[in-house]
Amino acid sequence: MRYIVVGNSAAGLFAVEEIRRHDTHSELLVLTAEQKPSYSRCLTTYFLAGDIPASRLYLRDDNFAEQLNLNIIYGVNINRVDPVRQLIQSTDGREWRYDKLLFAMGSSAKKLTVPGKNLPEVFTLRTLEDAEAINKVIEQGSKKAVVVGGGLVSLKCAYALRKRGLEVIVVVSSGQILSQMLDSKAAGIIENHLRANGIQFLFKTEVIAISGKDHVQVVLLSPQTELAADLVIVGKGVCPNIGELRHCGFNIGKGIQVDAFMATNLPNIYAAGDIAETWDIVRQKFAVNATWPNAATQGRIAGANMCGVHKVYPGSLSLNSVDFFGLSAMSAGITKLSKTMGGDWEEELAQRIIDGRTIYQKLIWQGDTLKGFILVGDTSQCGVLTALVKSERPLTWAQKKVALRKRGALAAELIM
Repeated sequence: MRYIVVGNSAAGLFAVEEIRRHDTHSELLVLTAEQKPSYSRCLTTYFLAGDIPASRLYLRDDNFAEQLNLNIIYGVNINRVDPVRQLIQSTDGREWRYDKLLFAMGSSAKKLTVPGKNLPEVFTLRTLEDAEAINKVIEQGSKKAVVVGGGLVSLKCAYALRKRGLEVIVVVSSGQILSQMLDSKAAGIIENHLRANGIQFLFKTEVIAISGKDHVQVVLLSPQTELAADLVIVGKGVCPNIGELRHCGFNIGKGIQVDAFMATNLPNIYAAGDIAETWDIVRQKFAVNATWPNAATQGRIAGANMCGVHKVYPGSLSLNSVDFFGLSAMSAGITKLSKTMGGDWEEELAQRIIDGRTIYQKLIWQGDTLKGFILVGDTSQCGVLTALVKSERPLTWAQKKVALRKRGALAAELIM
């Protein structure tokens, strides 16, 4: 048997470990576009902030490949698969035969398409190589940064740059930050906290050009505004690294669609992580929920099934958490009601001030079942709510009444 795993981030890493749990002898090959061993993408902004050294990013020891008896080939970009001959091919023409194949190539950051986008101080942050390049610019004396986008990666970058002492302006095309994660009230609390820590915001504004002679000097905005800058970081979302594979016969939506066993529609080929479109257990439709926990679980399930174990993946969940200058926030599942939802949907809110800190909590219910939540300022015992969303377990009226503020008591009751 020859197993091939394409990608060495969360999904790929946990897949190879799971394969070796069930099959210690067969050939196991990892192909990755990266030039570095497995590391945590989630921690790159903390490296930029100076909170941790680069060495803390790596997920396994130097002898990891030897211990698992696997071969890792770096700098490989796969662009073709032949499911009949069971061959994959890289962009430089190399080919590998497989018996079982997993695609776990993750996603790539979307880039700006404006004049000046190729100036050397314009970056996206997706890889450790990106983080090291940004860090080098900071160490060379960068003072003014413009961060483009109001999503999670953008704000984590803004946080990191501000901690390094830079002046930071965040340019957001919409009217609020973290629109995919939070409602407007929660986003406003985070925004005010970030402003209090020196980060500036411009909303409903687009970057139309970046200018400078050989280096970034000015960011041009619409309507006509100029921002002095010597560093630009773009955080406009990500897209799955499907590339030319979309022409190879896969069922594809926003990602490569998989079933409950993480198998694609092509025989002996699996997909996991940010490249995979899985069943969203709350929204009841296929979605790419690109988070580290989802990728890790999907990788383990795929690895087991590649070995014939037949493990079922229950489905993915949108789940995000962050901490900015001591203010934590977390959300999961559905966080906003829409007009298209039926009459059995409702939201439960609570907001208060404790020791000068704003605490905001929101639960989304469909009947007696928790479908999502937002927590800002106090994310303690969030695991109780997450478990309820995942389990789709209906609660009694009394249990619903303590879910918002007395999650510990609720957890104790549910366990009994």
